[in-house]
Amino acid sequence: MSIIESDWKKFKELHKLALDRFCQGVLADAKTIAQHDALSAHARYGMIYRLMRDRDKDIVQTFDPYSRSSAPIALRWMVKHDLLTDAELSVLSEAMLEEVADVVRQPYKLEWVEEIVRED
Repeated sequence: MSIIESDWKKFKELHKLALDRFCQGVLADAKTIAQHDALSAHARYGMIYRLMRDRDKDIVQTFDPYSRSSAPIALRWMVKHDLLTDAELSVLSEAMLEEVADVVRQPYKLEWVEEIVRED
């Protein structure tokens, strides 16, 4: 499904907002992990590595490719990852809102590792 011109113009602005919010979230999560002194530096490094690997897949899936034909599915991913509010989405046409109405929001949550300490 392609989108109408007015939705495409609004989508481009929402895309910028969601991308910035996504990146800010990743950076905030990386900072939270890095500052979690209860874990060793190695455990924190591993968590940040996994965070970046997993979120890299999501950024590609959500924000690439950037085209009118991919906009509806990209918008669904943005809603799923809770990157846009209902108020922000309300600028879109009724048809576009119906396209994302069934999407369940699943905000990102950090999954902390339990560190295994080896005793040699």
